[in-house]
Amino acid sequence: MLQFFKANKYLIIIVFVTSFFILLTFYFLKHLNNSDDLLNNLENSLNTTKNLFEEQKRYALSLSILLSEDKEIVNSFLNNNRVETFNVVNRKIKTLKKLQNSNLEVQIHNKDLSTYLRSWDLSIKDIPLSSFRKGLVKVKEEKKPIVSIELGKRLNIKAISPIKNNGKYIGSLEVIVGFKYLTKQLKQKGSTLYVLLNKKYLNIATNLKDNPKIDNYLLVNSVDIEDLKDLDLNNLKDYGYVSTKKHSFAYFSYYDLDNKHLGYIFTSILNKNKINLNNSFDYEEINSNTKVQIK
Repeated sequence: MLQFFKANKYLIIIVFVTSFFILLTFYFLKHLNNSDDLLNNLENSLNTTKNLFEEQKRYALSLSILLSEDKEIVNSFLNNNRVETFNVVNRKIKTLKKLQNSNLEVQIHNKDLSTYLRSWDLSIKDIPLSSFRKGLVKVKEEKKPIVSIELGKRLNIKAISPIKNNGKYIGSLEVIVGFKYLTKQLKQKGSTLYVLLNKKYLNIATNLKDNPKIDNYLLVNSVDIEDLKDLDLNNLKDYGYVSTKKHSFAYFSYYDLDNKHLGYIFTSILNKNKINLNNSFDYEEINSNTKVQIK
């Protein structure tokens, strides 16, 4: 009888220990599955964000080329009739907004890279831009259109095309697209977009000086910055995944045309299972341009 109880005692211990390890294994497997699912969702969100940015860049570039070759705009520019150019440009912007539900602004530059006209303010003119608008300089030098996330008094997607007369460069036209559309599109897909700019560029981006700030960055687009406040933004690399108790984030760097790091673009989703992520990576630098993912 004593041996029977001893045998049962050992059997109970074995069953208990085995059950414990089985449950522990299931727990870790579930945790790994949840982590994998979260990373997959973040990867999808990251790819969606990059694709939408590329889509917006292509859209801005196509409009820039189209408007720079528009006969009404070019003729009024050649005649140096700013009022006529202003009216023509805004009429075409209004048409584009109706047809494509787009939100854009246009700036035209003289061949000396000063401001000829801004679609939102006729009074602004003759402001020299070459010292801080590298895109304008590049378009004048190469006589080819470019598109980038470029820093000026604001931070926007800017597409610039040369204006030519008989093949000769006479100025340039710039289509400016903000981040409102991208923010709205990602929200509809269940993600939140955050565009962060390093505060050291506030000497250039003077229109952003009152924007919300966090660590060494300021928020460019109009979303709630509170969800970012538990993140350590000072130890990020080029791209990666990080999380707080409430949200998980995928992020990537963006650079200017001189390959200077401007800031980060984040996209977030809910962290339902409170999984801790802190995975950061550097881009492989094969040459000086490989780190540039979005310009």
